[in-house]
Amino acid sequence: MFKKKDVIITGFALFAMLFGAGNLIFPPLVGFTNGDKWATGIIAFILTGVGFPLIAIFTSAFAGKNLDSFAIRVSPIFSKIFNIVLILSIGPLLALPRTGAVAFEMIFDKSSPSYMTQKIIFILVFFGIALLFSLKPNKVIDRVGAILTPTLLIVLAIIIFKGVFSPLGHGIDTHVATPFKQGFIDGYQTMDTLAAIVFSEIILKSIRKDKQLSQKQELSFLIQTSIIALGGLALVYGGLGFIGSTVSGILPANVDKVGILTTSVNMLLGNAGNIILAICVTGACITTAIGLIATVADYFSNLTRISYQLLAIVTTIISIIFAMFGVDIIVKISVPVLVFLYPIAIALIFLNLLKNTIKNDNIFVGTVIGTGLVSAYEALQVMGINIETLGNIYKVLPLQGLGLAWIVPAIVGGIIFKFIPKHN
Repeated sequence: MFKKKDVIITGFALFAMLFGAGNLIFPPLVGFTNGDKWATGIIAFILTGVGFPLIAIFTSAFAGKNLDSFAIRVSPIFSKIFNIVLILSIGPLLALPRTGAVAFEMIFDKSSPSYMTQKIIFILVFFGIALLFSLKPNKVIDRVGAILTPTLLIVLAIIIFKGVFSPLGHGIDTHVATPFKQGFIDGYQTMDTLAAIVFSEIILKSIRKDKQLSQKQELSFLIQTSIIALGGLALVYGGLGFIGSTVSGILPANVDKVGILTTSVNMLLGNAGNIILAICVTGACITTAIGLIATVADYFSNLTRISYQLLAIVTTIISIIFAMFGVDIIVKISVPVLVFLYPIAIALIFLNLLKNTIKNDNIFVGTVIGTGLVSAYEALQVMGINIETLGNIYKVLPLQGLGLAWIVPAIVGGIIFKFIPKHN
């Protein structure tokens, strides 16, 4: 059996690994953008930022013995390629360097004459600390959950409590026609669904390391852990979303997403707000960085047989280099990648949820192809590449106004491929 203390610590750890800079910045943006319709936007944000990750944790954890099992029924080659791209995306090429870059840019003034020196020192110290915590993979969960997460929760609670019980203003009509769509798409920016697919394996590894549990007991442990982590995320998103809405009639419409958060905190807490925000941002980012370094090193260690410690160091070095380019460049690169990956990942999540009722692997293949065609076109759109013929087809796809244009092609692809004979 397991103790309640183990559940709480693991739940805090999962919360911390999922809660990065994007989770802190985007909820206030959703509230600010939607104004008096902030609740609708936040509900949609929670659906993609909490609902999909919750499903991802269970489906990926029990899809098979390891991460490769998640997409294996499409094909072994596809599974390897998908997982490598997924790991690199949430790892050293995109999400991991973003943690350090965002933490720095939210704390330090770009106009400072010593800005570059401050950046080099901060990034090196930030990733150095993250590396130290992640070098012992069997201690990652305990250390993150027991040491860093309580600090993060305390500073978040202070900000949200003040913002909710002493609101700065009230939400105004921001003339957003589709607040649900706005919040739904912004939820992708957390990258938590992608992260949850791989974090679930680390969570299970921690559960199994010193406990003899049946699969039923493991499922119970995972359910309780997820309720703590994702329930906490939903509360934080709701609080930050409300704070964003209260300044929708105060701040100028062209304020950036970082400015919404920093200005709101300063208005709520005065000069102390800067210090509290700095602790909050750094804590959120560094806990996520620890989980990402551990995840990347563990996966590629099993794939290549190179030592975990060496891969953790290499991952950290690459992340430091990319972090030096700054948030804007990292985000510019990440947007088309996320637009392409996210629908495929969600499709695979639901396929794995129904895997026991799907006997023909070709359904997996057709669903992924249908999804991939649409998400590839959307990625081209994001990069400014417009193909008129494809654009005309895209416009008539159902649900494209909700950002879900891939759903019908996914279903059609699965149905068509169902009638292709299964290879034994």
